Amino acid sequence: MHPDDTQKSDILSTLGWSDSFSQQLTEDETTEHIGRVCSIHSVLLNVWGEFGKVQMPLPGNWLGGKAEAKPTVGDWLVLDKNKQYPVRMLDRKTVFVRRSPQNEKTVQLVAANLDTVFIVSSLNHDFSLSRLERYLALAIQCGAEPVIILTKADEADQPFTDACVADAKELYKDVPVIAVDSRADNTSKLLKDWCGQGHSIALVGSSGVGKSTLINTMMEEEVTLTGAIRDVDSKGRHTTSSRTLYIMPCGGTIMDVPGFRELQLPACEDGVKKVFHDIKEFIDKCAFVDCKHDQEPDCAVQQAIAAGLLTQRRVDNYHKLIEEQARTG
Repeated sequence: MHPDDTQKSDILSTLGWSDSFSQQLTEDETTEHIGRVCSIHSVLLNVWGEFGKVQMPLPGNWLGGKAEAKPTVGDWLVLDKNKQYPVRMLDRKTVFVRRSPQNEKTVQLVAANLDTVFIVSSLNHDFSLSRLERYLALAIQCGAEPVIILTKADEADQPFTDACVADAKELYKDVPVIAVDSRADNTSKLLKDWCGQGHSIALVGSSGVGKSTLINTMMEEEVTLTGAIRDVDSKGRHTTSSRTLYIMPCGGTIMDVPGFRELQLPACEDGVKKVFHDIKEFIDKCAFVDCKHDQEPDCAVQQAIAAGLLTQRRVDNYHKLIEEQARTG
């Protein structure tokens, strides 16, 4: 669906406009000059609004400074009266970031103003609880609701699928976990609770897990390329080269994100601690202030592992992510 197919008065609502953004406008600013970034190509922005879709350059004075201060896909902009360039960016309600692959001291903005992050993993070699915990930490840190989508359910046997769903549900309290065949007609119905009018979703995950296929199914048309994966290791190619915001037939927006070959966390200690809240509870019970929760006798964490209340894998991943957080400082 394109903005031209919707009444002008409904465009901003469909794109996710809400009171939290309206309250940021001055008396001289009207919604006629408000647009949401739907894609970025180098220094060119594609922006949707009541006026339709326009392309404009990012002003030179916006190019310097920190990445967080620059627009990303999903941002709301106030435009000049001729809608030729952005004047200012509205405060974000959420922003999903990762550590920059080029510089561990900087971040890369992925998407802004999301309501939900679909964390996509396939039911094959790609399935990794430790990787899912990384994505959960980022989604929780950004303030969006995480939903784990396990694709290629049609290619996996039922016991394996059931085990993966059960294990994923244990990663974070009340996190929805849904196994789907991305091409099936009922997939949209399974995900409809997160796809209502004005609701914004981004799909994140490794290359080859079926994000583009899922986008096409939700859009009810082929809007993005899909690619095959290698049978030997389930690795996929990047079929999505840039982030693009689409309007779904149901009225919400959905964003395809290029697959991450590696996912190094930026500063998101709160997100990590919330994902591993169960481990934190045992750490708080530990009698030793300086305990490393590794091999010390009478350690509450080690006792929990021995009792089957925690897994060694989960504890090891917690230590790994906490160490990464220490390096981001």
